[in-house]
Amino acid sequence: MIKKLTKHKTLTFGLLLSGVFMTSCATYPNSSDQEISRIQTSPQFSEGKFRNKQQTQVFEWGKTWAIMKDYFNNKSDKSVPKVAPPIQELTVDKFNLENNTALNFARLGHSTLLIQMSGKYFLTDPVFSERVSPVQWLGPKRFHPVPMDIDSIKEIEAVIISHNHYDHLDEGSIKQLKEKVNHFVVPLGIGDKLMAWGVDESKITQLDWWQNIKLNDVELISTPAQHFSGRGITDTDKTLWSSWVIRNQQHSLYFSGDTGYFPGFKDIGEKYGPFDYAFMECGAYNELWRDIHMMPEDSLQAFKDVRGKVMVPIHNGTFDLSTHAWFDPMEKITKLAQENNVTLLLPQIGQLINTTEAVATSSWWIPKKQIALQTQAKRIISQE
Repeated sequence: MIKKLTKHKTLTFGLLLSGVFMTSCATYPNSSDQEISRIQTSPQFSEGKFRNKQQTQVFEWGKTWAIMKDYFNNKSDKSVPKVAPPIQELTVDKFNLENNTALNFARLGHSTLLIQMSGKYFLTDPVFSERVSPVQWLGPKRFHPVPMDIDSIKEIEAVIISHNHYDHLDEGSIKQLKEKVNHFVVPLGIGDKLMAWGVDESKITQLDWWQNIKLNDVELISTPAQHFSGRGITDTDKTLWSSWVIRNQQHSLYFSGDTGYFPGFKDIGEKYGPFDYAFMECGAYNELWRDIHMMPEDSLQAFKDVRGKVMVPIHNGTFDLSTHAWFDPMEKITKLAQENNVTLLLPQIGQLINTTEAVATSSWWIPKKQIALQTQAKRIISQE
């Protein structure tokens, strides 16, 4: 018997399955004829929508019913932490933009990364809202506050978007950032939504897979992923999804976005690897939707395929978007990395990683460790 539904579960499940009935033809009201032509002539676009290279089956009727039963019957009672995970407060004075060769980064939550490269800030999938939902009064709520005052950042060279789902493309965050961002670099079709939110068209670059843009000496390359897109009932797969290569002469990074495991990882590794750091999706997974979200063992194999040197798991620790315990991704990927001799980095949310210094993972997700870290933080504040 299906358990009694809560409002949170009902809406969250609806968000997870957004796209099931999205079959109507959407338009691009803010896009130029040239951009619409680029969409329609993309090798990834066929019969009115973008498609993966291999078929995914997550939203077939039989599997949808199986997902529904699993979600309401087998959801972990630890999917949301009882105590907010410890975070580190991040301030702009911890960065040194005058050092053009430095590579520093911090996780701000979920798949949001603030990266310093070539003396500039780059931001991936910025989500600062309280909930990832069409509305802010209901839906998956963040486990922890944003670890820094975003308004303290005066200028961002580029915002890089992987796809248009609510936990990666957030309207409130884009509107907060749009005046201080020089470039929004996005997959095909997403520019239309940005323009609807007031982003100047001149700031937007839309790329197909394997296309690139050079921003001074930093190159951003759109690379394949295996996922889907959609924000409502009429726009299933009307915009593209991508992973990203971010590199300059000194450093090379890989950002997976959301994806299932697929052979394209090896192509990316052969063409652009090795990567100093590979930010790999590892969270909100379930065997039933493995086609579009990697299980931890898939994340590890994908990391090997792209030829990463240091693996940084993302897409975890901030929102309840699946059935597993909130700390499960960290536990499983840590064990797998140890067994496979993979260099793993799991920084706290807000922790600035200076890539010239050795950093050890503190197992901050373990409840006893959380309490100890929070106690330590309180002592430091009281001494100040």
